[in-house]
Amino acid sequence: MSPHLAPVALWLAGLLCAAIGLRARGSSERPPTARPLVIVPTAIRTAARVPCPDRVARALRREGDERDIAAAGLLGHLGVEELARSRAGLALGGLAAGCLLAISSPVALAAVPVLAGIGATGPGWWVLRRRRNRRRALVRELPDLLDLLGICVEAGMSLDPALRLAADRLGGALGEEIAIVLRELSLGTPRRVAYGDLVDRSGVPEMSRAVGALLQAEELGAPLSRALEGQAESLRTGRRQRARENAAKAAPKIQLVVAMVMVPAVLLLVLGVLLIELSRQVGAVVG
Repeated sequence: MSPHLAPVALWLAGLLCAAIGLRARGSSERPPTARPLVIVPTAIRTAARVPCPDRVARALRREGDERDIAAAGLLGHLGVEELARSRAGLALGGLAAGCLLAISSPVALAAVPVLAGIGATGPGWWVLRRRRNRRRALVRELPDLLDLLGICVEAGMSLDPALRLAADRLGGALGEEIAIVLRELSLGTPRRVAYGDLVDRSGVPEMSRAVGALLQAEELGAPLSRALEGQAESLRTGRRQRARENAAKAAPKIQLVVAMVMVPAVLLLVLGVLLIELSRQVGAVVG
């Protein structure tokens, strides 16, 4: 590097480090009650605005779209109609890209239906992926919520204020779901119905068991803190058991990777060195 450019490079590197530090400090100073911003990809939003006949949009709807959108936490951010229109818009974009490739190279004509199919299935795949990630977040956050509820109830708080306080402290996906439940309860929805909607939206068996314990403790008059503590401990035990099962399943996969990738690579290196040495010695003998 030129001696004149070295100070400039160091100065730019210092500015980059300062920007990274300020960004990390800003994220660490964010209040714990802040809700994560739901960001729908720009491609899906743009594709949903593409003019599309209503008949095509109805044909691209799926039966479980509304349930998937609710389970992904996208209520109010993405509708069933928008999802169907985004499928049509991205399929049209994939078709146009495939046609441009086919014009430049006739061999790429086979990629036209592939790109259109990828565009049509892309929005649904993104919603399903977000739904799976949200399910994992709910399962991960549920024991902490039950612990907070148990502490609040044992301190003398009633269930609804304890739910509100725990949701505000916890935040995340489960905090959003509890906020929806509290909003439904404030509008007069029966508790069993609001809890049932929570179970349906989440699609998590652990949530069903926790809600059943809450309803049973409330109906039978059992100590709620003990029920919450037992559910939290049961969830953590199940999480540890799943972690052990995943670790046991990962061991054969690691062995397969070692046997199929690393061992041949080492053998190739050894054989390469042997061949080089052998060619050198044989070449010296042959002349």
